[in-house]
Amino acid sequence: MNRSMTHALATQEARLAQVNSWRVVWGAWLIVCGLGCSGCYQSTVVPPTTSIAPPIRPAPVIPLPTEPYSPPIMQPIEPITKTNPWKPDSESREWNYIVLHHTAADSGSVDSIHEEHLKRKDKNGKNWLGIGYHFVIGNGNGMGDGEIEPTFRWRQQMQGAHAGVADFNQHGIGIVLVGNFEKTPPTAAQLTSIKRLVGTLKREYSIVESKIMGHGDVKATECPGKLFPMSEVRESIAFLDEHAAVDAANASSWKNPNERREFVLNTERTSVSLNNPSGDSRK
Repeated sequence: MNRSMTHALATQEARLAQVNSWRVVWGAWLIVCGLGCSGCYQSTVVPPTTSIAPPIRPAPVIPLPTEPYSPPIMQPIEPITKTNPWKPDSESREWNYIVLHHTAADSGSVDSIHEEHLKRKDKNGKNWLGIGYHFVIGNGNGMGDGEIEPTFRWRQQMQGAHAGVADFNQHGIGIVLVGNFEKTPPTAAQLTSIKRLVGTLKREYSIVESKIMGHGDVKATECPGKLFPMSEVRESIAFLDEHAAVDAANASSWKNPNERREFVLNTERTSVSLNNPSGDSRK
């Protein structure tokens, strides 16, 4: 090989080496740029934004138009009083007892009892003046059921002829209920009437509760019968006395008729009013 050819080959190899060197440099530069660019544009994970709604405020309440309030209308009723509807025109006798009886018959009236008693005689052989009781309470057979009727002895304030014991005849108010309470109890109307009558007489004449008694407490007899509720009558009268006293104490303090009515209604739920002397249980 001549020298010119050798020189040409050497020159060509130098150029190839230079080209390869530049390729290496260029490739390295591209790699560095690629890494740097990839770092700048690396995606960042951003959590999705949550839409937070403003707090919900309740809509304003608009009141509906209403009619003005009117309290219920309550009809006035008669107050409980100490009035005695059976107060006689004659001067009052001294009364210390109330003695309760039954007729021991299914029917009767003031007139029929009066006729029967006119036939009786006292221990001296004298005829009775007539009916020996001061009051009769009917059972619907001969008199109205619960009807209270005073006799001539009460109207004239005379002694009775009912107890069989002088002191109880002279100073005891004799009340008889038509019926035989050994067999059947008094009617509801009779019980209402006896409570009302006894309660009124007790207060009017200051008779103590222990002196309200049955005929059998005075004399050996079954009268007024085993089915007569003596304890119920006494308890009811005691209840009435208690509430009548409260009523009298508060009589001037009632603010309005409705307040007074409520008091009376509460009392009447467990007892009876004193304002129905006829004994009509419907009132």
